[in-house]
Amino acid sequence: MKALVLSGGSGTRLHPLPVNSPEQPHPAADKPVLFHALEDIADAGITDVGIVLGDTADEVRAAVGDGARFGVSVTYLPRRRPAGLAHAVRTARDWLGDDDFVTHPGDGFVPGGIGEQLEEFRSRRPVAQEVRGRAGVYFFTDAVHRAVEAVQPSAHGELEIAEVLRWLTGQGLEVVSGTAGDHDEAQIAS
Repeated sequence: MKALVLSGGSGTRLHPLPVNSPEQPHPAADKPVLFHALEDIADAGITDVGIVLGDTADEVRAAVGDGARFGVSVTYLPRRRPAGLAHAVRTARDWLGDDDFVTHPGDGFVPGGIGEQLEEFRSRRPVAQEVRGRAGVYFFTDAVHRAVEAVQPSAHGELEIAEVLRWLTGQGLEVVSGTAGDHDEAQIAS
């Protein structure tokens, strides 16, 4: 299991907070939001982390380093411009390999962590599991890579994760959505 963290964006989800630097260094409980994400991932027992970087790559690298102080090993995955969560998955394709993985926003909190959702994903084994109420948190098997390659960019040029999920369900694959212990089945393969 790996974790793919999106980082280095412009912080649009943090508004109305003033944003004059990347979202992740904004302090929350006396430390950058990104640090909370890395600790959350480590607490779930995931130690292999890829951080997808944007324009703020140098600042994020300087803040996180190799990840050892968080109990993880970090690989940096640069991309030229943010183009959607599915684009981040495409950017990380070689690093992800055939491993299962979770996506985690570097600019958001996941109250209660991801441990319970991870255990549910491991026991149920859907190809995709969306965690409702946790923007950007998805668990995937390697089947997602076929979907990412199959979908087309949206009208505003992004590879939308919603289209990836629709493609997967259209193929008859199991995609679940919900909070831990309360998943609605979008589609179940026979």
